[in-house]
Amino acid sequence: MSKVAIYGTGIFGKLFLDTLDGDIDCFIDDFNNAKSYENRPIKQLKSLSKDIKIYISPLQYSSKIEMHLIEKGFTNIINFTNAIKTLPNILELISQTDYLWLISDKQRMVNEEKLKQFESLLTDTKSKEILKKIINLRKSLNPKFYIEPTGTEYFPDDIPILKNLDTINFIDCGAYTGDTIEELCNSSKPINSTISFEPDHKNLLKLEDTLSRLQSQHPKTQFFLYPAGVYSHNCVLNFANNGIDSSAAINENATTQIPVVSLDSVILNSNPNFIKMDIEGAEKEALLGAKKTIQKHKPNLAICLYHKPEDLWELPLLIQDIEPSYDMYIRVHEDMCLSTVLYCISRS
Repeated sequence: MSKVAIYGTGIFGKLFLDTLDGDIDCFIDDFNNAKSYENRPIKQLKSLSKDIKIYISPLQYSSKIEMHLIEKGFTNIINFTNAIKTLPNILELISQTDYLWLISDKQRMVNEEKLKQFESLLTDTKSKEILKKIINLRKSLNPKFYIEPTGTEYFPDDIPILKNLDTINFIDCGAYTGDTIEELCNSSKPINSTISFEPDHKNLLKLEDTLSRLQSQHPKTQFFLYPAGVYSHNCVLNFANNGIDSSAAINENATTQIPVVSLDSVILNSNPNFIKMDIEGAEKEALLGAKKTIQKHKPNLAICLYHKPEDLWELPLLIQDIEPSYDMYIRVHEDMCLSTVLYCISRS
């Protein structure tokens, strides 16, 4: 009988173990010093046979891990996408953890009337097909509707997110470590300014390094940094890591406090023409706090729709209410419909 291992000892590693009825030999985690996890030994890659069957459980790093395993000579690899498609009841198990948009209360995941309104706002056939698949996936939790991620997050080739911009004034809400701004700097468009909003201290240290490096490479661009989150108004909120990958969320019971500001109150004369939001479920409040900015400047928007089930329809309908002059698209850039992004391109 061939050996079976699960790569990763996080939340999905435990779920993979459960759906496999515990029928695995070991976990693989080169960064975990513990001897065992869920009563299974933790082993390092160098100690394993190259033909061992490996399920990759870390969601956001699946492709990088797969490439690493291939480079190490392993030949029987089940990446995250294929694992979700083949493991029995895995989506049902994940829903019991209330994982972002995928929750146990299925009625909250679909609002037929409002989703029809959203569909009517979508510009292209591909977006409508993606939305239909998302709805079917949420209704059935059937892997046949699973959406494989495609395209570069925030800059997909088949959406004209930068086409109507001569020079770019970019606002990055949830700048993380500067990865989006770095990708933007690789585009052929001249960048006049970027404004980064990031409240997490660890991320801020890396973000400062990234912006410093980019400043030396792009001396004509102005790089600004706000050590704060984005919200509907200026205040201090409690903020907590939820234990799922790198996600964090507003939580009144949390002990970590972060300052948050509304875009309308702080950007003043920056004249933004492209705004991205990936802010752990605070997108609705942040859009309300950017209402005047959106109406005045009509910037292109890239807004994440996956942190809460209702975001899928509430955010596009809110944007339509604030400023109805947008062409709308959606794309899915990560597994489990993470990085489902709404793209709004100004027609003005």
